[in-house]
Amino acid sequence: MVNRGNRLRYVMWFVLAGVVLLLAALIVAIAMDVQISTRTSAVILAACGVISVALIVGSSRLTGPRRNGTDQSASGGDAGGPAAGTISNWMFLADAYVERGEFEAAEKLYRRAADAGHGPAMTRLGEVLYELGNDEEAAHYRRLAAESGD
Repeated sequence: MVNRGNRLRYVMWFVLAGVVLLLAALIVAIAMDVQISTRTSAVILAACGVISVALIVGSSRLTGPRRNGTDQSASGGDAGGPAAGTISNWMFLADAYVERGEFEAAEKLYRRAADAGHGPAMTRLGEVLYELGNDEEAAHYRRLAAESGD
């Protein structure tokens, strides 16, 4: 059974395919040194941009309201805590922030995982807190990590 949302999705894919073909034609024309006026190419690119924005807005309306974050606690894990996949996502993102030197952002994610009882997050949070100059709290999380066996 095809409902209204699925029909709109199919129309959006069809329009998106048209945009891709239009851009491909423009690229091929430029590559083949076909004379296209600046105004024509600007109009084509502007139309593609407007259509793309409309597709993005339309598709976000079709998918419904989005939840903030990546909390998947309804699909597994403890009854009150986040799922293992969620904690690994937090750890992955926090590690990436550390590599970039963005310790404040990493601290927030490590803290969420540490508060959920994740031992490696406690260790890494301690390291980040040392980097941020918060030695007392860093020592506290290092002790918690050692007590949890990490």
